[in-house]
Amino acid sequence: MEDLPFWWIYLQSVSCSALREGHTLNLKSKTLIIAGGGSGGHVFAGIAIADAWKKAALGEVTFVGARRGIEETLVPRAGYRLLVLRLGSLVDVGLVKKIKTSIKLPFAFLKSAWILLSKRPDFVIGVGGYASGPFILTARLMGWMWGVRVAILEQNAVPGFTNRILGCFSHQIFTAFPGVEKEFPHGKVILTGNPVRSSLKKLPSRAHAKPFTVFIFGGSQGAIGVNTLVLDALPFLKDLHSELQFIHQTGEKDFERISKAYGAFGFHTYRVEKFIHDMVQAYSEASLLICRSGSSTLFEIAAVGRAAIFVPLPYHTDQQQLKNAQIFEKARAGLILEQLKSSGLDLAQLIQDLYSTPQRIEEIEKNVTAFYRPDAAQMMVSEMTRLST
Repeated sequence: MEDLPFWWIYLQSVSCSALREGHTLNLKSKTLIIAGGGSGGHVFAGIAIADAWKKAALGEVTFVGARRGIEETLVPRAGYRLLVLRLGSLVDVGLVKKIKTSIKLPFAFLKSAWILLSKRPDFVIGVGGYASGPFILTARLMGWMWGVRVAILEQNAVPGFTNRILGCFSHQIFTAFPGVEKEFPHGKVILTGNPVRSSLKKLPSRAHAKPFTVFIFGGSQGAIGVNTLVLDALPFLKDLHSELQFIHQTGEKDFERISKAYGAFGFHTYRVEKFIHDMVQAYSEASLLICRSGSSTLFEIAAVGRAAIFVPLPYHTDQQQLKNAQIFEKARAGLILEQLKSSGLDLAQLIQDLYSTPQRIEEIEKNVTAFYRPDAAQMMVSEMTRLST
């Protein structure tokens, strides 16, 4: 009998090993790597995509993020494996930060290459954040060896610096807002909306509820600018202190300051937390939201159907959050209060106006739900897998 070829012996050994461990060899199984993080918005969009991939039973999902990013907490909590790169930012930072990031980048590319060679993914998608750039570029440069397909998600109304570059290298580009396609190579863009967590569903209105509950959150890491604006508004809301209730996510750094402020201004019904994991419960209690206007926040609000006062991040070069919010405001699906142009009195008056006219809140709630795309994550998964057929 002739000697069996090496590849046949190897395949048989792998099959026998899998069977001994109680598994069967699934030749159709696919591997997806989701790269990105740095903010809750990027991570939650990635988790929504991972959940859709898992629901379709397509195969393994792994996340790649940045060390010390919020993804180190959120991804394992969602039940997925996370591999990390040491990274920093090159945009909107000082010279020292840029130098430190430039030193880290070659090592990030090397680790990206190691992850790709060890995992051999079928698909890679970048959802934004520090890890997305080097990992997507490395996947595109190396992936031809085994046919990996590469995609990115642009969550904002204005593409960021990194995604403008990655769009030239990606096979597919998913966008949350219409009109963004003109910023990318022709024929690659698919409008899907922004994926949100499957746990977020349309909630009953609380526009007429008593007490009137204001839920403040500045993003996953808090926002000192939003916190300060709210604190400046509290003295002008004293006459309503028995009618108002507050839920406030402050972020780690501002927790002590905010915790003391409500009591100091005579408010008795409030809950202050560094980070709120159960957003569904917080949304369900809220009559009105005060928040930033990152894309994930906007589409979560659309999913649950809540009225919001948007306080866009004012310091970003491209003014992405302001332009996101302007799309919602134009559709009468939210209100904008610009941080650097507004005072505590302005915010207090807006809260009072909405409190006294619940029908205005109901109109915003109705309009905002039009932005919800419940099939966004499923569409992305379907389009990615279609690329390989």
